[in-house]
Amino acid sequence: MYRGFACVLLLATCTLAGCGGDVDAGRKPVFPVAGTVTMHGAPLGGATVAFAPQDGQPTAIGKTDDQGKFQLTTYEYGDGAAAGNFRVVISKTISGPPPGDIDAGDHEASEEAAGSHDAAAAEGGDGAEMVPPQYASSADTPFTVEVKASGENDFPLPIE
Repeated sequence: MYRGFACVLLLATCTLAGCGGDVDAGRKPVFPVAGTVTMHGAPLGGATVAFAPQDGQPTAIGKTDDQGKFQLTTYEYGDGAAAGNFRVVISKTISGPPPGDIDAGDHEASEEAAGSHDAAAAEGGDGAEMVPPQYASSADTPFTVEVKASGENDFPLPIE
């Protein structure tokens, strides 16, 4: 009886640990992807960056830090994105006055507003979109990139 229990325990352990098969079956290989988002020349912190697939690969998502830098995640934090073509969508919501209340021609005010709100404040409730609408739509975004299996995948994304 002990031997039978030990075999069942061993089989369960191997199954949970993945020695019974390939845990990553069905996953596309991913490659490190990083970049920097700027708005009117200033880093845009607290923005969500999503790589929307055009070639059937999975979506990859990241969040910018205070310097506007991001790393993408597909399966596990910071693992990157699958090779192929993507449309890049960028979004940042803020609390307070909607972006329409800031003069679109006043780049200093836009930069100040972009830097004065962090992601924690944006997640606190209904917020206004900080980024112009075309950047938040996969159909309208001007950003398209190709992630490659070899070489550097570092993308500057300047919002004007």
